[in-house]
Amino acid sequence: MARVFTADDGSHGNEVLVVVGDGLPAAAVRQEVARTAPAPATVFVDADRFDVRIHNPKLERPFAGHPLLGTVAVLCELGRTPETLSAPAGHVRVWSADGLCWLHAPAGWSPNARHRQVATAAEVEALTGPPADEPVQVWAWVDEPAGVVRARQFAPSEGKPEDEACGSASMVLAAALGRPLTVSHGRGSVIHVRPRGAGVDLGGRCLVG
Repeated sequence: MARVFTADDGSHGNEVLVVVGDGLPAAAVRQEVARTAPAPATVFVDADRFDVRIHNPKLERPFAGHPLLGTVAVLCELGRTPETLSAPAGHVRVWSADGLCWLHAPAGWSPNARHRQVATAAEVEALTGPPADEPVQVWAWVDEPAGVVRARQFAPSEGKPEDEACGSASMVLAAALGRPLTVSHGRGSVIHVRPRGAGVDLGGRCLVG
């Protein structure tokens, strides 16, 4: 198990269960494990080839941010240091630097592309539920010159009333704004995103255990 996008003190973050093995189980087996797992996402990893499959309790995802970063953290803890993970969406470059795990991928791979800007961070804080019954990231500037954002992600149609820290949605936001961002997400998670070339770097602090 790993927590991804934790604050500097190790609090908060989004959990992922990482199952490392020889080869990949059948899709139906993977989905059943994910359905009953004690985390909002489950990743299955072929330890030899670094092929990965990403599931939430309802379905398989071709790409997702926090599950892949958690996978990097777990593999590093096991003494493996992949440079690339092979997900259904494509090959994802991964690395660790300055205490953070990072990946680089096209923002267009994100399943969470809807955003709604509000005027203040206080409006984001005051939300008691989603503004619509579909995935949407609600955000506001905290410090626009510094690129600091307050955001919350809601996905009731996917069985997640609120996503504590959505890296892929933050990738889309950074690409849309065309600038690096530090995103204060959920209850206190921290996401780093920076457009680069044809994609976006996504980074965060990860804890394994």
